[in-house]
Amino acid sequence: MKQQFVVERTEDRTRMSITAMLVGRHDALGVEKTVTENVSSRGIGVISANQWMEDDVILVSIPAGRYSSAARVAHCVPIGTGQYRTGLEFIGSGEPLQINLLSGSAEASPN
Repeated sequence: MKQQFVVERTEDRTRMSITAMLVGRHDALGVEKTVTENVSSRGIGVISANQWMEDDVILVSIPAGRYSSAARVAHCVPIGTGQYRTGLEFIGSGEPLQINLLSGSAEASPN
């Protein structure tokens, strides 16, 4: 049985809808184009058509911010109609995502 931990976020997320590309699968390499629900400099939340495995590492690219990073799947919860609410924590970039660069290409509101 996997042990669960409660972790507090170090920063708030901003509700923002922008295009994100997710790359990687256990059984076959695949690319999914999706839209974010929220963003922070340390990760994003998306609605995905794929069920990602918790703790897997995938590649995330955000074209509007010219940003890409490896990301750990923090959670992936089914929400019905073949979709999953997925939280991704950036782990592979030396630079944080610059939220202010994205604000011109999306609708944003503090979370």
